[in-house]
Amino acid sequence: MKPTVVALLAGALLAWAGAGAGCGRGEDPEAAVESLIAAARAGDRAAVYARFGPRTRARIDGLLSSAQRTGGTRMLRPEDLVTVGWLPPAWEKAGTRVLRRDGAEAEVEVFSASGDRQAIETVQEGNTWKVELPFR
Repeated sequence: MKPTVVALLAGALLAWAGAGAGCGRGEDPEAAVESLIAAARAGDRAAVYARFGPRTRARIDGLLSSAQRTGGTRMLRPEDLVTVGWLPPAWEKAGTRVLRRDGAEAEVEVFSASGDRQAIETVQEGNTWKVELPFR
């Protein structure tokens, strides 16, 4: 199985249990994915976090709350749970395209020149599109 898009394309992974500012200026789902990739490549954890959708942010916030309840003494911010660039991408993005768009949800495919593909879930939040990470 191919690595997730975040590891694959952007090198942004969540550091959780073993593992919203606006983004994209109200642009389309493809722009949200492109913005996440650019933020991850720049190593900007806060910008990566800001590009996550509400389910992903809620998951991160829950992990943060759990860490604080179990005696964590360091005050962490949500973006502190985002690790940027620790795993090199398995392939480089050649382009994106919208596979499906249903109202406030869309699926964007990211593809390489050699044919590798990864589908990314995006959601509209206000007038911006955000990326939802798959959690396993």
